[in-house]
Amino acid sequence: MAYTSGTAANYKDLLAVLATFAAANGWAVLEQSETKLYLRGEGLAGLDEIYCGIETYEDPANGYYNWELFGSWAYRAGRAFHAMPMSSGDDKAFVYLWNAAIPYWIVATPRRIILVAKISTTYQHMHLGLLNPPATDAQYPYPLLIAGTGSVKARGYSSLSNSAYWNANIYAVFCGRICIPGGTWKNYGYFNADCCGAFSPNYALRDTIIKSISDEYLLDPFYVTHQATTNNLGQIEGICRVSGYQNSAENIITVGGVNYMVFPDCHRSAYADYCALRLN
Repeated sequence: MAYTSGTAANYKDLLAVLATFAAANGWAVLEQSETKLYLRGEGLAGLDEIYCGIETYEDPANGYYNWELFGSWAYRAGRAFHAMPMSSGDDKAFVYLWNAAIPYWIVATPRRIILVAKISTTYQHMHLGLLNPPATDAQYPYPLLIAGTGSVKARGYSSLSNSAYWNANIYAVFCGRICIPGGTWKNYGYFNADCCGAFSPNYALRDTIIKSISDEYLLDPFYVTHQATTNNLGQIEGICRVSGYQNSAENIITVGGVNYMVFPDCHRSAYADYCALRLN
């Protein structure tokens, strides 16, 4: 797993930073401009074809400078991103940014990319790539999760309705799409009759669990479940829930010899609203 951090000049510069980092870590750049990026991940064995795209959306009059996220089964040059073969669709997943300096943190493998961007005092989150499914490749060949912090295009980073993809289920926010076994796409985020969302098994204990007896934070993996079938679709790799007790944004904690950086869910600061992003 590779990790980088820094400060981009604005939301378009951040897209260029992401393209460069992805290209150095197992992703081919299929299309790139100042406002668009489409990638193909090769997977850990170099044999996969993982298709993910980003297109910027701006409305300067209202201060909106966002990324719209896409996934697909394949890529065709010249097509709109939402019209790629078996696309995840239009107006489904967004990351809310701004046209000013953006501190960022990115981790990547050839299977998936996770980004956290600091916008004012909020933290915006993005996932592009595959889950780790409890199944063989034949049983679940394309566990692709495309997710951000909301599904409304005309919205800003300061909206109290935004929620990170790993916590959106708790706050009833739709923020992405997931390709389920059989190849169809489902809405991702808030659990309803036919949606998928992330949960951590010990979420209800996060407010009371402090640290282990060895003075380490306890990390709780995130799993994605299909609400209608109750099937576990896979683990979100590289990120866990962590208690906010004596913790804060951008802390580096070490658990089992591994370094993690702590981030809140957008603007939230309750003990149960923090994640730990693996750095090594």
